[in-house]
Amino acid sequence: MELERVFSKARWEPVVGYCRAVRAGQHIYVTGTAPVDESGERVHAPGDAYAQARRCLELIERALGKLGADRTRIVRTRMFVTDISRWQEFGRAHGEFFSACPPATTMVEVKALIDPAMLIEIEADAVAVS
Repeated sequence: MELERVFSKARWEPVVGYCRAVRAGQHIYVTGTAPVDESGERVHAPGDAYAQARRCLELIERALGKLGADRTRIVRTRMFVTDISRWQEFGRAHGEFFSACPPATTMVEVKALIDPAMLIEIEADAVAVS
């Protein structure tokens, strides 16, 4: 089986040794996606839980597009948040983004993410049309 990989500008990719997404046949796996700006260097919307969640989802959809899929093909997401008491803000962004095609999802609180300004990181799994 041939694998396709998509990379982003996140500064951590070459250091840690990962890519934004991998397509293996019909399965697409999107790595934990942080709310970074276009340069991949700075956190988007520091302090804004809703905007950070929305940014993660937009970056996930961008990666899927490069592999021939979109948000409607996502079957599962995992949200890692640094403050679960803000679940409604994160959840509102997720709910709006997936209003027509809700995936299975999980939201868990973690102690910290790689950058202290990050409030959320999201993973996604999708099934592409063959």
